[in-house]
Amino acid sequence: MSPRARVGILIGVMGLMTLALVGRIFSIAVLSHDSYLAKAKEQQQVERDILPRRGSLYVQDASNGTSVVVAQSIERFALSATPKNVIRKEEYARVLSQISGVEEARLRSSFDKSGWYMEPFMHNLDKSQVEEIAQKIWEIEKAHKAVFKPVNVNFDSAQGDVIHYLGGVFFVREYERVYPETALLGQVLGFVNDKGKGQYGFEGQYDAELKGYAGRVSLEQDSRGTALKEFQQVDGQDGTSYELTIDRNVQQVVEQELKKQVEDSEAKSGSVIVMDPKTGGIIAMANYPSYAPAEFRNLGKDQIGLFDNPSISSVWEPGSIFKPLIMSGALDQGLVTPNTTDVFGASVNVDGYTITTALDKAFGKESMTDVLTNSDNVAMVWLGEKMGNTMMGDYLSRFGFGSQTGIDLKNEISGKVNPPQRWSNILRATTTFGQGIAVTPLQITSAYASIANNGVLMQPHVVKAAISSDGVRTETKVAAGKQVLKPQTATDMRNMLTAVVVHNHKRAGVEGYKVGGKTGTAQVPDPDKPGYIENAYNHSFAGMAPADDPRYVMLVKIDQPNLEKVGRFAEGTAVPLFGRISRFLLHYYQIPPTNK
Repeated sequence: MSPRARVGILIGVMGLMTLALVGRIFSIAVLSHDSYLAKAKEQQQVERDILPRRGSLYVQDASNGTSVVVAQSIERFALSATPKNVIRKEEYARVLSQISGVEEARLRSSFDKSGWYMEPFMHNLDKSQVEEIAQKIWEIEKAHKAVFKPVNVNFDSAQGDVIHYLGGVFFVREYERVYPETALLGQVLGFVNDKGKGQYGFEGQYDAELKGYAGRVSLEQDSRGTALKEFQQVDGQDGTSYELTIDRNVQQVVEQELKKQVEDSEAKSGSVIVMDPKTGGIIAMANYPSYAPAEFRNLGKDQIGLFDNPSISSVWEPGSIFKPLIMSGALDQGLVTPNTTDVFGASVNVDGYTITTALDKAFGKESMTDVLTNSDNVAMVWLGEKMGNTMMGDYLSRFGFGSQTGIDLKNEISGKVNPPQRWSNILRATTTFGQGIAVTPLQITSAYASIANNGVLMQPHVVKAAISSDGVRTETKVAAGKQVLKPQTATDMRNMLTAVVVHNHKRAGVEGYKVGGKTGTAQVPDPDKPGYIENAYNHSFAGMAPADDPRYVMLVKIDQPNLEKVGRFAEGTAVPLFGRISRFLLHYYQIPPTNK
């Protein structure tokens, strides 16, 4: 081939290459302009969430008139990565494994995947920890490129919830829920799970209000993920905070005393509720055993039941603390007065069943006050016959048995009351002394509170005030109560309950004060067959003080104590516990003595 021909071919090839290049440029610059522009904007413009901060929870401190935080959310960060962008996979896996404790092989496997996202593998990092990890990443990169410039971590909340660093590693803004009082109020508060959702208790009941809602921000960023400017933002809102009716000091004392009594009695469990009868506000609500909300992850599968609050989520046959409530109905209808008398034997037969007094002896001639003082089952059966199914059922309904109280806590149950029209004579008889009916501790507390509050039943609640994210405080409006007993009936009942304490349960009393209440020693139903477990009892005491104008109503319940150690009756467990807490309450609230 001649030189001229070779030159011609070369020129032709170059011309074709030039035409191809021009065509490619035309395609990119003109035909695909919109597509490439969109990709550029996708890399330069991002939208990110601005996480809301969950509302805080506060309780009262009546000793100094302040409130104390018992739950709050503090800013933290999680460590994650974009596998597609992790180039130095082995080095990153080794270093990040040492930092996080996650197995190196597991991280290496995650980095090998070609996805854009992996679940965070380290949580609850504070800013100093974030900076330390960022420094480690920078050192790896710098080792490969000596002139590599460090990038400062930008913690500005305007960056949203994702804080990019480099090398495919980034941090996610999150909030850690902390409980400064550790285990205090565990089952009342509930907890927040790893996905930020409130579970059980108050956290579960008010989850939507507490968590608020996220905002969105649109940012322009450079190739390394560093924000350059913000050009659009949709505001979010932090969650609502709440102040509770619970008093921190009362709650602490109640929890300590309850724990001591349960352990000393070698009982299975126990509960105490303290309520303001005039408002329905819960002053203290304790159960033992319980758990610390921040430690919810550490509970084993066999301990999941601890998440529920037994004060509202479990039932029991209350036994003799039910007698004053039946007596109230009979007094209210004028069937008897506190001084009405009759003679009662040691036993009574109902539909072929023999019902005896607790001591298997006859008390003879008794007034209605004596019936409560002696806790006479036989006399209560007589009273139930006078009332009949319809009247008794009506008063149980008035007091709220068989229905939820409506307390603002998660997982309240309603208990079980059979329809009165289906009661047999024996079921009516046993109901008069608290057997054959299933109630919650809060239902009993609420019913006794109506006696303390001149016959007015208030709705139990734990919210004292709501505090919006901008600091506006809204006090809870206490709903009008329901008149379930005549005021005179309530007065008569308080006097009768005072007589019960004076004559039979002095350990529940407090010197200088009129204290009223009633014990319950209830058999425990057998879960596997009809009837009751042999030598198993739940002890309780429900009462109020000062009895003339009660400042509080309290229920104490001790489940299945060791009878060989404390005896069969509640006098050995629930009564002294009620007395100890009452002494504290009366002095704590500086209530003047009522017996002079």
